[in-house]
Amino acid sequence: MKTCTKCAARLPLRFFPLVNGKATAACAPCRNTERRLHDPLRPLRRDPLQVRLNNLTNLWHGPVRRVPLRSHA
Repeated sequence: MKTCTKCAARLPLRFFPLVNGKATAACAPCRNTERRLHDPLRPLRRDPLQVRLNNLTNLWHGPVRRVPLRSHA
């Protein structure tokens, strides 16, 4: 059992990968989380059908008015 320096969790040695032949001080889940936070996300592709469905859903009740509703007061 070894304690991770980042999350302070006590984990078996198999959770601490070897880097250049030496065991790391941070556990694999912490290293994966750190890597995911630093990697940029891939851009999303636009799906024309999804855009059309979103527009239809947003206009279901008609166009949006900029004035607040007074009928609920």
